[in-house]
Amino acid sequence: MGEKILTKKDLTRLFVRSNAVQSAFNFERQQALGFEWGMIPLINKLYPNRDDRIAAYKRHLGYFNSHPWTCGPIYGMVASMEERKALGEDVPEENITAVKSALMGPLAGIGDSLFWGTLRPIAAGICASLALSGNGIAPLIFVLLVNAIHFGVQYWGVMAGYNFADQFMEKMQSFQIKAWMEAATILGLIVVGGLAATWLNVTTPLTYTTGEASVALQATLDNIFPKLLPLICTLGVYGVLRKGKSTMWAMCAIIIIGFVLGFIGVL
Repeated sequence: MGEKILTKKDLTRLFVRSNAVQSAFNFERQQALGFEWGMIPLINKLYPNRDDRIAAYKRHLGYFNSHPWTCGPIYGMVASMEERKALGEDVPEENITAVKSALMGPLAGIGDSLFWGTLRPIAAGICASLALSGNGIAPLIFVLLVNAIHFGVQYWGVMAGYNFADQFMEKMQSFQIKAWMEAATILGLIVVGGLAATWLNVTTPLTYTTGEASVALQATLDNIFPKLLPLICTLGVYGVLRKGKSTMWAMCAIIIIGFVLGFIGVL
């Protein structure tokens, strides 16, 4: 693409506003209003004609839902396509909408598995360990580490999406994204399982009698199946959430069940 309208400053502003993609989340169109808000300054600059601006506003109010950390490439590609359209190139509205629809799912999968399923649990586990050992800045380390990666990925995504709009899909395929997503998901599950076994302290004081000896049930469980009770609790909460119960409902159930079982001496 030769002639350009958008500058580095415009793209930087797009990056900043892209971080508010979930600011007006709703159940009908999900992140559509947030995406629209990010695009407004570019649309205003690209289309001096009022009717053209209105048409651009409308096409970005359609359904949109992706991962807030990995939607940068979509913003960048859409900005490039809108710029080419404003310069008079034959860029149908359907193509712009199709790019958003085609990329929002795969990029959401990358964000969920790589960042929320892997990065955050690992960072949280490390910083929680630091906090328990007396490191007072552990929460700050967690916030700075996670957000440095978040903003770095988002900024790179906007710029790469804009600069390599035509070749972006080919580059995504050459990076073997699907294989990386599966590997990240497996790693994330391993980390979450380790965190549940390490930090979820569920034990029982119950004992049973064998002959003349009194044996602690917890010691027997540890010999047969270590961390069995934390596993049962984790799978129980997961099963409840899979059935459609809210997180608040699950938390209240945990408090009530834990209080009752603790009161009668089971836990």
